[in-house]
Amino acid sequence: MPPKTIDTIDLSNTTAAYYAPATVANPGKLIHVAGQPGSTKDGRVPEDYESQIHLALLNLRKIIIAAGASITDIAKLTLLIVDYPSTNRKHARHIQRFLAGHRPAITLIPVPQLAVPGWKFEIDAVLALPAAPAVLTPLPTVDETVDVVIIGAGLAGLSAAQDVIKSGLTCVVLEARDRVGGKTWSQPLEDGKGTVDLGAAWINDTNQSRMYALAKRYGAELIVQNTGGNCVLQDFDGRCTPFPYGELPNFDSETQRKLAGIRDMCEADCQALDTWKPKDTTLDYQTFESYLLSRGADDVAVATATVWTRAMLGVEPRDISALYFLNYCKSGGGLLQMRSDRKDGGQYLRVRQGTQVFALGLASSLPEGVVRLNSPVQAVAQDGGRSVKVQAGGHVYAARKVITTVPGPVLKAIAFNPPLPPAKQVWIDSLTYGYYTKAMMEFKSPFWAEKGFCGLAQSFIGPASVIRDTCSPADKKYVLTCFMAGGPGTEWAALSTPERETSLLAQLEQLYGVEDIKKEFKQMLTYEWVHDEFAGWGCPCTSLAPGVLDTLGGDGLREPCGNLHFAGTETAGEWKGYMEGAVRSGERAAAEVVKDLRAGFVSRL
Repeated sequence: MPPKTIDTIDLSNTTAAYYAPATVANPGKLIHVAGQPGSTKDGRVPEDYESQIHLALLNLRKIIIAAGASITDIAKLTLLIVDYPSTNRKHARHIQRFLAGHRPAITLIPVPQLAVPGWKFEIDAVLALPAAPAVLTPLPTVDETVDVVIIGAGLAGLSAAQDVIKSGLTCVVLEARDRVGGKTWSQPLEDGKGTVDLGAAWINDTNQSRMYALAKRYGAELIVQNTGGNCVLQDFDGRCTPFPYGELPNFDSETQRKLAGIRDMCEADCQALDTWKPKDTTLDYQTFESYLLSRGADDVAVATATVWTRAMLGVEPRDISALYFLNYCKSGGGLLQMRSDRKDGGQYLRVRQGTQVFALGLASSLPEGVVRLNSPVQAVAQDGGRSVKVQAGGHVYAARKVITTVPGPVLKAIAFNPPLPPAKQVWIDSLTYGYYTKAMMEFKSPFWAEKGFCGLAQSFIGPASVIRDTCSPADKKYVLTCFMAGGPGTEWAALSTPERETSLLAQLEQLYGVEDIKKEFKQMLTYEWVHDEFAGWGCPCTSLAPGVLDTLGGDGLREPCGNLHFAGTETAGEWKGYMEGAVRSGERAAAEVVKDLRAGFVSRL
């Protein structure tokens, strides 16, 4: 643990604020950071105020990391804001997320203009570094030696292990939890009949070839997603309107035309991107919301796109890079395919036994003793040569290669010696989750199907943004899975469990036009991934704010660091955020490791 360099001074009425009225620095040296504007590395400035905030904070983050400091070393921030909108303090939420609980002193100065026309936001900082850098304790004596250590027993880690062992190399898989599967976690219903997936739930049988092969290999019983019957939209005023699956909601013809135009524009722009190495400064220097508004999106189009970002990543469109979101869509074949519940789509097939069957099957196919549960990794040390040591669960392993498959935010909990390169640290620190939880509402009967609905619903107001039918007819289990995401999801999460149930039941009554839904209701099942440290405090996949892809390149997260290789669904090129992406990423990392180690064998002959 590095020494603490900043202490806060509070008054009786300031302790709840996200900043401190004063701080005391205990530094070995002070770093004064010049004002950072919201511009790209080549000086381009978006017109949108919030996009500029994202870019300015990224620029500040890069300097902090380059200086060998961290967010917790910030003693003072000064914000300069042009035409400061005191009634709409958009900066506050972004600053709070950036500080992640740290409370430096902050001064905000409204100004009529900044040094360059077009600049709307500028931030400078004072950092306090400790007198002496933290000294990492050498790892204890090695307990076991293998060719490859794999961190994480989710689908990426288990797939990597399978390929490593097939190549004739030895490995261990270190898993922090007491189970395999990562974000695939299946739970039986209370009577033991039927299963719900607390995490990942869907595959398809065409362009998700790895998952379909695993389904056949492990005897998964597949359920085709129900799209027979009407969908339903909940509008701004709460009014609910049914419409056929595959068609636009029943807005007036002009609104439908505009919405179709924005949808088709997003589809065309995502298809134009390189899947693996997306590059477009104009798309990456602005938020997805700014991108939409600059292209003429009206309130309905923006609200519809907000349903996309909430349901797919748990974020609001003002918090995600336009380039990142469009590339995320491209990874699944495009916006339309990734969001589709039909053949070739991202939500086409479910698994009756639950998707954890894949991880359980892969783990059982590995030699005994390869998977080590209850083994959270604390430290990874590279010696600069051909050796890596990993400390986990009281044991130290030595290997020639390490593959980490855990989400980016989890890497911040691991001590790396030497530290990861600055570019990799910026990547990891920039990866964030939105709020995303599935609430599975079990009922006595599929009342929505009886009223002509397929179950698919979307709402502009929440609390659920999207709802899907996740019934298991063979088990006579009738479930609606409600995606609680983004702003409405965060508000719902603050309620008590009875209040959560009541608010969702009220929304379902409106959506499907039923009365006294409580008579049909059996139970609600949820799991709060935002409290799961081994998932990185979120799901389903991390996202990036503007500027990171343009600054570091689309391949930055995947690039190895010495003998450390990176996998996991967020590193995938194809089907990022899905089980398919996780498996493919594990295969890629295993191939990198096997290739390098085989090259080493040849060089010594």
